[in-house]
Amino acid sequence: MIFYNTETDPEATQKLLNAARAKKETDDISSSVASIIKDVRENGDNANIRYAKKFDGVDIAPENFYIDLAKINADDLPLSEKETSAIKFAFKRVYEFALKTKPQDSARERGGNYVAQKYVPYDSVACYVPSGAFPLISTVLHTCAFVKAAGVKDITIITPCKKDGIHPAILYGAKIIGVNRILQLGGVYGIASAAFGTATVKPVQFIAGPGNAYVTEAKKQVFGQVNIDMLAGPSEIMVIADDTANADFVAADLLSQAEHGTGLEQAVLATTSQTLFDTIESKVAEQRKLLPESASTDRVIKTGMFIIKAQTLEECAEICNAYAPEHVEILTENPEKLEPSITAAGAIMMGPWTPEPIGDFVAGASHVLPTGGAAKIFSGLNTSHFMRKISLQHFDKETLSGLREAAETFAEMESLSAHGRSVSIRFQQ
Repeated sequence: MIFYNTETDPEATQKLLNAARAKKETDDISSSVASIIKDVRENGDNANIRYAKKFDGVDIAPENFYIDLAKINADDLPLSEKETSAIKFAFKRVYEFALKTKPQDSARERGGNYVAQKYVPYDSVACYVPSGAFPLISTVLHTCAFVKAAGVKDITIITPCKKDGIHPAILYGAKIIGVNRILQLGGVYGIASAAFGTATVKPVQFIAGPGNAYVTEAKKQVFGQVNIDMLAGPSEIMVIADDTANADFVAADLLSQAEHGTGLEQAVLATTSQTLFDTIESKVAEQRKLLPESASTDRVIKTGMFIIKAQTLEECAEICNAYAPEHVEILTENPEKLEPSITAAGAIMMGPWTPEPIGDFVAGASHVLPTGGAAKIFSGLNTSHFMRKISLQHFDKETLSGLREAAETFAEMESLSAHGRSVSIRFQQ
């Protein structure tokens, strides 16, 4: 753990940001990703066969790159009733939230004379579902349910091929949502294939979903060829707590994000409580003993867990907005009073009965959120990500007459005579 105190160190917040945002990967990650993308573009399926063997340890032929979900019977999958019920329960909550937050076309005045906007779903979207140390079954729901709610007809899941096949819960979730297919190509080569296409892989228009630093860099590099949702890398949590916070809850919540498996996750506590500041290290150590052995979790505790003592809750909010975390929990006496001050975060969880993992699984809003400070400029995944916004204009002659003089003046100022004539000619007939 790394400790800071704003009272004794005026530079504490900046030190936190410097340490938290320090580069964790080797300097050649960008070039490594670029090399793989170039290889896939030039060598297509042959490159994918090599990378599946190299990175995922599987031999896969092009005819098996895709799993056609139309051929899968959900009832035949080896899952318990408890598991299928949990997946359906979560899907219902996520899908209902996705529909509730779906953007609506703006109103159009009858008889014309309006400027409006309509939303049109993308034709094809691919959602990346990590399946490295842990198969992120919930990510199927927290991505594809929003794509489905947007009205996209062609949905693909990208996930690494495993020696024992795709996890049946991923297949089940994809099936009940109505996903069309699963592309069994992981990491950078899967992203590159979906973006540029190969002889076997059909390119898509949009790629969404979280992943490790390499997946995030790959999405960044294919942006422009396809649209992307955001840069969503290793997970983060910030807990804002005062003296009313339960220290055991705080420790558990910090650890919840430390176990994702990359060792690059981050957990930050910003607190006004001296007692919590003094005891949190021992509380985390106690609860760590109850968890499975994990070198990556221990790495997060050592180098990615930051504890900062602030003087006021307002200062905690300022620290939060500077850090811009993926998730922030407000464990204070009156969380809804502090919430309006939080303006840069992927998701806000308020009060002791809203632990962050509820948002990961079943709350309803997507758990695909910006990380690494990207919450200052990106929003969490939502239905509008998968809909193109198109403006609409419709005027009659009388309305155009009222707009004519200003439009012709702009054409004169910008030396665009053909623009001006396009307007004036309509009144010379």
